[in-house]
Amino acid sequence: MNRVLSVLILLPLTLSGCFLGGSKRAEVVTPTGEAEPDKILYEKSLKDLEKGRYDVARLTLNVLLNTYPDSDYKEKAKLVIADSFFKQGGTSGLIQAEAEYKDFRTFFPTSEDADDAQMRIALTHYNQMEKPDRDATQAKAAEREFRAFLEEFPDSPLHDEAAQKLRDTQEVLAESNLRVANHYMILKRYEASIRRTSDAIRDYPDFSRQDEALWVLGQALEKQKRVPNAGYYYGKIVSDHPLSPLVENARKKLEDLNLPIPEVNQQALSRAQADLENVPSSSFMGRVMSLFSKKPNVSSARRSGRPGLELGAERINLDAAKQSTPSEAAPAPDTSGDISGSVGVEIINRNAAPATTPDKSKPAGSEKKN
Repeated sequence: MNRVLSVLILLPLTLSGCFLGGSKRAEVVTPTGEAEPDKILYEKSLKDLEKGRYDVARLTLNVLLNTYPDSDYKEKAKLVIADSFFKQGGTSGLIQAEAEYKDFRTFFPTSEDADDAQMRIALTHYNQMEKPDRDATQAKAAEREFRAFLEEFPDSPLHDEAAQKLRDTQEVLAESNLRVANHYMILKRYEASIRRTSDAIRDYPDFSRQDEALWVLGQALEKQKRVPNAGYYYGKIVSDHPLSPLVENARKKLEDLNLPIPEVNQQALSRAQADLENVPSSSFMGRVMSLFSKKPNVSSARRSGRPGLELGAERINLDAAKQSTPSEAAPAPDTSGDISGSVGVEIINRNAAPATTPDKSKPAGSEKKN
């Protein structure tokens, strides 16, 4: 008990020496009865943390760790130290918080708080994300850490929150690609625009502006005279984004290109209707303030997942297109200059042949045999 008293009496003296100049001094805490000294130190640090005295809380916890290396509160103390940096915030605080959470995961890999630590690691980057037209380093790091969380902790009670944060993060990354793709279209760098829009569509299937990405991709492919390829993506706007304001434009493009207009995907229609009901409302002042904020506005991010759009070899049935003569048969797909992941189109023309036309695939006269 004498040792306990010495630690707890010296602690406030140490703290007061560290925080002169008008800062609040730490409280003098003395044990009563059979109270455990490491528990007292831990609980005191929590009170300091609640009051925003982050440095005081960390110093108290370090005293606990150094004085009682075998304490039952060692694991919790390490986590609270990380939490103190996280709550303190700011660039330096979040950087230190990430290091402390990773340190915690290294020393306590089987902790029941491991999922919470991984979530906070991801949030240190999420809280530093910038708008789509700025540096994407933090957004990419947040995406990586949220993915790691979802893979490692599929049954965590934090799973749904992490999945939504991942969609928020990918909304920023996808919009960044779309903005660059639009810029390349202005510069007439169509291959570069195809690459960017393909990335946005393939990597971020939940992107709320996927219809715009499909439109830009279709335009870039059309500029390169890859008409069937362009038609596939115009068709995807009609079938998969039936409530998009670009639907009529896409239909007109398909008509002008003499390509079929696909039917509306009923599942996509149901999802689109649900999205309209779940769009969060924002005040006029809130929209104005977001223009001056450094943080990205992720309110448009979807609230549920979407199936991915395959960018591999696609099949387009041209039965619905206007009939063409044999001399106007569709050429083989143009694959020159295709980037990795861009679409390759196989055209299927199933025009029924007249009954009197012989089957050229059989030898002459074979039709007379029984």
